[in-house]
Amino acid sequence: MKQRDEPRPAVPGSFFAKLMLPFAVPILATLVLILAGDRWPRAIAPGSGLKLAGLVATGLTAYAAWRIATGGLPDARVRRFAALLCCVTGLMGWPVWSTGPLPSINGAVLTDHRTVVMSLDRLQVTHKSRSRDLYHWAWLSAGADGTRHLSGRYFISGQTHARLSREAPARVEVKLARGLLGGVVVTGLD
Repeated sequence: MKQRDEPRPAVPGSFFAKLMLPFAVPILATLVLILAGDRWPRAIAPGSGLKLAGLVATGLTAYAAWRIATGGLPDARVRRFAALLCCVTGLMGWPVWSTGPLPSINGAVLTDHRTVVMSLDRLQVTHKSRSRDLYHWAWLSAGADGTRHLSGRYFISGQTHARLSREAPARVEVKLARGLLGGVVVTGLD
């Protein structure tokens, strides 16, 4: 019997909804954190992102969704299709994991607190997308004391931007701590 002559496999009505879970779960986790009131520091230092942790969360979520969606389905074609679609929707959820719930989880437990003196290169203001609101940034350079990887653009508050614009210091102190997932968290800027 040819493959195209084989009958179409029957799947439950919730099959495709379950395959969207790798994208839906990180969005729902982010919404829960927003509604619960995120109380932990989320500012990740440049070069210290949570991309790998996001990829791991994506893989685990995609695998769990695949197991849930294909449990009890014996057809190998359906299982392969489900695996492919879970991979695609999981990759869509990767940036959501990396910028949504994981920075909050990372900031829940902070260890290895330290202060690093950095050079203030310049200040920058950008517009939020489709808004008149502004984002404020400080471009900082670290010295050669093993912290060069922390150089980059730091998100700062409007008040800090105004203070740094007035005072124009050559150097600033950046307070850092290691988060639960290994990302370096900015806890203060003086």
